[in-house]
Amino acid sequence: MATITARNISNAKKLIDEVINTGNVELCDRYLAANRVDHQDYGLPPGSANGHAGFRRVLGGFIEAFPDLRLDVQFVVADDDRVVFYISTTGTHRGLFMGAAPTSKAFKVNGVDIFRFDDAGKISEHWGVFDRFGLLAQLCLVPSASQ
Repeated sequence: MATITARNISNAKKLIDEVINTGNVELCDRYLAANRVDHQDYGLPPGSANGHAGFRRVLGGFIEAFPDLRLDVQFVVADDDRVVFYISTTGTHRGLFMGAAPTSKAFKVNGVDIFRFDDAGKISEHWGVFDRFGLLAQLCLVPSASQ
């Protein structure tokens, strides 16, 4: 059992290091099941972030807006087929994001990603939350408490 959990943690970290942090979205099929379900609410129609194509579309949009996008795992909780990461995300707004022109402002927000793995060690489901308001406030796209 411990080896399956260790494999799943390793594969989730590889997704972040080799795909997300490098911007190489084409490698997502190494770590994601083709029928992966994304329960994240990106403000998109339901199901549009699912599978390899949905992942590439959503991540590609973030990379266009934040070419230096980086996720850093702060800590991990795992059990059997589930892995939970507490993550810090950073980037600089250099491209169109949610209809907003680039501000050249940097951000840092925290969030949680939960992954469920299939028997082959690929991510078959994802749930995630991050501080969207904090992101928008740091980009000066919404008023912050200090404004």
